[in-house]
Parts: sequence; structure tokens; C-alpha cells
Amino acid sequence: MYLIRKRQLGDVVWIEPIIRKLSLKHNKLIVHTKYNEIFKHNNYKNVFFKDKLNFFEKIFIYVDKILQTNLFSINLDGVYEQDTQKHILHAYQKFANLPIENIYPSIQFSKEEELLNLVDKDKYAIIHIESFSSRNYRNIFDVEWGIVAKKLNEMGYHVIQVGKNNQNIPNTSFLRTSIRDLMILIKKSSLFIGIDSFPSHLAAIFKIPSLIFFGAINPDYRHFRDQFNGKFLQNYCEFLGCYHSSKNGKEVSCVLVGDFGKPKCSVFETNFITQEIDNLIKN
Repeated sequence: MYLIRKRQLGDVVWIEPIIRKLSLKHNKLIVHTKYNEIFKHNNYKNVFFKDKLNFFEKIFIYVDKILQTNLFSINLDGVYEQDTQKHILHAYQKFANLPIENIYPSIQFSKEEELLNLVDKDKYAIIHIESFSSRNYRNIFDVEWGIVAKKLNEMGYHVIQVGKNNQNIPNTSFLRTSIRDLMILIKKSSLFIGIDSFPSHLAAIFKIPSLIFFGAINPDYRHFRDQFNGKFLQNYCEFLGCYHSSKNGKEVSCVLVGDFGKPKCSVFETNFITQEIDNLIKN
């Protein structure tokens, strides 16, 4: 049996519970993603990972897609995009004909990775605000991040900004990492602040105290509140959760400001963020 979810780091990490279940049902499970390194040290005895498929494998998978069957493969590409009114894991479980469960992915590390210190600090916070979406409601507006970072500095945190591109936030250092190093970095952090993204999913998996911004995304379709260590930040809008209203798998536009304005759900005051940091640390 083949399990496929090729792209989108934040979506790929959520196939881990599916891998676990399917490995118990099949003698051999082949997982095809572009990010197999996420699961590098997870101990699956009968699971094999492939970056590329050969011609015949592609044919088998194509036949399944055309016939809308799961005879040879379970192809999760596009599944959530067509079934957005539920948690992403539940959409995967439904498509794979598995029990619906609330469970976070499991990520394992080697002994060498467990001992690796990427930052020479005992206490550090991670900021990740870089969005690769063209949709304005997937961004954060009006926050003076330099002031937020200074607040964290004063509380004893070294502040690290992660991502592909340096946002040049004052009072922070920027660290570009590999996927595995990013996972280690977040696992050993003391605090996480950022957008709904792969790094934020890692923070939730490792139960790092977190503030995560959601804009038009319903956080209950990304996380499990009773297992989450932190708070979801999302300003009120009469169309809140509109991201999930798409009927064709395409991302919607903001009803109020279109594609180029500042959506109400994504605009925050800096003082509000610093207060939420205080509240998070006190709890």
C-alpha cells in the first residue's frame, strides 16, 4: 500500500498518525512525500519512504485516482482542500477509512539529535511570522515585532527568528535551518510565537508554550484545544473562519477588504501581544 501527501510541510506532518495506523493494517507501507526527513527516526518496522516513484508506481496510483478507489494507494493530496469543514487529521482519517481520533503526530529524534544544542542559550523564544501564502488573512498586521522581542529580552529570553528569509526584526537573531534542525530547535525552545505554519505545528506537538495567529483559519481545524499548550490569537470578524467556506478547494478572498487590505481577523495591537505573553508565562 502507498500513502501519499507530497507537499505542504504543515500538512505532511499530520500524516504521521495515519502512517502509524496503516502500518498495523498492511504488511508493507510505502510513504511518498517531499519531506520524508520529518519521519527520519520514527520507528516503523514495515514502513518505507520514497522521494520519487517509478513509472509503474505512478500508473497504479493514477488508476486509483481515476477509479476513485484505494486499491493500491491512499492519496491524501487535495483531500483536506476538498473537505475543509473538519480538522485536517479527521479529513485524512475519513479518506483512509480509519477511526476518527484526536491525536497529535509523534516525532522522534536520534540520540545525537537529542544532545545537539543549536543555540548557546538556556532560555530562548522562537518567532515565526513569515507567510508564503498570497492571502492577506494568512499574515499578521500592525504588530511592532521589535517591541515584542524587546519585551521577551527583558524577561530573560534570547529571541530567535526562523524562516527562509530574515525579517530583520530588532532585538532578535535570525537562524536559517534544515528541517531536522528546525525540529530540534523548536523542541528545545521555551516559548513559540507565530503564524499557523509548520513551525507552529511542531511547537504544539512538543507542547511548547505558544501563541499562534490564525486569521481566517479555524484553529479547531488545526489543533486540539485540550492538548494544546498556549493560546490561539484571532480577532473577531463576522465572517470568521471564511477560509473553510470554499466549495472548490481554492482559497477564498476576504469578504470585507478583498485581497489587498488588512483583514479584521489579522490585525493586532502590539500591547495586546505583550499582554498575552505575560498571561501565557504566568499560566
